[in-house]
Amino acid sequence: MAGLLKQEYAGMREALCPDPDRPPVDIDAMADYEAHKTPPQQVFDNLYYIGMDNIGAWALTTSEGIILLDAMMMNNYEQTVVDGLKTLGLDPADIEYIVISHAHNDHFGGAAFLQKRYGAKVVMAEADWEHIKVWPQMGPDAPLPEKDIAITDGDTLTLGDTTIRFVVTPGHTPGTLSPLVPLKDGDERHLAAYWGGASIGFLEPDGLRQYIASTERFADIDSETDVELSNHPWADGTMLKLDALDARQPGEPHPFVTGHDGVKKWLSVMRGCAEALLEDKLAAE
Repeated sequence: MAGLLKQEYAGMREALCPDPDRPPVDIDAMADYEAHKTPPQQVFDNLYYIGMDNIGAWALTTSEGIILLDAMMMNNYEQTVVDGLKTLGLDPADIEYIVISHAHNDHFGGAAFLQKRYGAKVVMAEADWEHIKVWPQMGPDAPLPEKDIAITDGDTLTLGDTTIRFVVTPGHTPGTLSPLVPLKDGDERHLAAYWGGASIGFLEPDGLRQYIASTERFADIDSETDVELSNHPWADGTMLKLDALDARQPGEPHPFVTGHDGVKKWLSVMRGCAEALLEDKLAAE
């Protein structure tokens, strides 16, 4: 596990920490399904990964349907969300809620289509229901979903036997949502800390200060958190951990379970990059 986490943290630092030579994001390349496709996979008894190797979405199954965590981009949601669920033996018509972590179209891009097709309700923080109207979209514009449910800090969402709790973690956007998600692995129960907005390079100093404060608060929000999740695989080592999960033998630890200290360490890596970037930006003023 230590070696796995070392690789994860190195990938995070490479993606997040200040690097003046890093090229700008190529949106078309980022959204290219064929270049970034990865097989959908069951990760916990009630959680499935249905994203690509660079953008993530997760399906949380409950006794009364599916809660979808993020909705991918408009030009790949069909292959990732719809086809991915079907490949796993799940029915996309069972999606009852779509939780959008933040108002950027690499995560809400498929929401309006899924909302219209399946009648799923879209959930987003109150602040980001406003932010979504004004933030310039990356690449082709995705249609905005209809406003269904506006979340404030501490709200919960219950579907059947499952309740998730929302923490508003501003910084990446004004209303970034970071839900606490209950997970099952046989007889074991875990609680995932789903960090809703990872990247920081575009943020101004005030946004970076918010981001830093949010990582500190989220790290201590619940002492039961022991799984780290994100909507970008580079931010939580998803691809590394999926490989380890494939090789897991009966009785071995679950590679996604890092313990509460692991969750805190993970958030401290992101915080350290944000602090370094803030220092650079203040020095350049």
